[in-house]
Amino acid sequence: MLVLIRAARSLSAVLLVGLLFLLASPVLRLVVIPGAWLFPRQRFRLVSLFMKGICSGIFGLLRLGGARVRRVGSLPTATPILIVANHQALLDICQITLLAQPRVPAFVARRRYARFVPLVSACIRLLGSPIVDPRRDVPGAVAAIRRGARELPHGILIFPEGHRSRDGEIRPFRTAGIEAVLTERRMPVYLVLNEGVWRVRRLADLLFRVHLIDAHSEVLGPFEPPADDARLSSFVRGLREALVARLALIRSGSTTPLAD
Repeated sequence: MLVLIRAARSLSAVLLVGLLFLLASPVLRLVVIPGAWLFPRQRFRLVSLFMKGICSGIFGLLRLGGARVRRVGSLPTATPILIVANHQALLDICQITLLAQPRVPAFVARRRYARFVPLVSACIRLLGSPIVDPRRDVPGAVAAIRRGARELPHGILIFPEGHRSRDGEIRPFRTAGIEAVLTERRMPVYLVLNEGVWRVRRLADLLFRVHLIDAHSEVLGPFEPPADDARLSSFVRGLREALVARLALIRSGSTTPLAD
């Protein structure tokens, strides 16, 4: 019986999230996008307010389905920063959206998300996110990331594992994107450790398993990149090691994740 109650509660929460998307779409189409076009200097403010509202609503509804959500720290996006995060589930971007203050950073997005994904695709374009296809066009992906590093005023987010982790462990980093950003423009680097959502890594996993979400996202840093390009590879390895060490510490129970 408990299993059925959890499944029903989870499905109800997911359906409410779908309703939230339906209700938010006219706001995006009739307010945010026209506002960004009419007042280009307010573009990042408008899309940040919209995304933060949506992400807060998503987590509020998922909590009704039994999810637990925590965030620790903040990402100072008033000036350009590089954010490097491990990737467990679609909810990671929502967590980082709410950690960022005052603006939402752009994030490196695969080409398949740039069109026809409700709300997401439009936000990708409004943020000016670098759109990449690393399998078919590696040079083009690096060029897009370098251009983003030069032009984006509120930072850039990279998930260097390339794919969501199937078991929550931190996969090897693909370092080209991070090195491209820091070669183009030295900026402070912040890490975000995401934990507790790998069991719901896909949208389909959410339907009856919202109660398995125990999301914890934590900011580490800042880390100052080396001035010498030759030391960037070792610097990036150190970033991954810092995330791996923090994840191991949390999972061992040696430290308790702080509540927000």
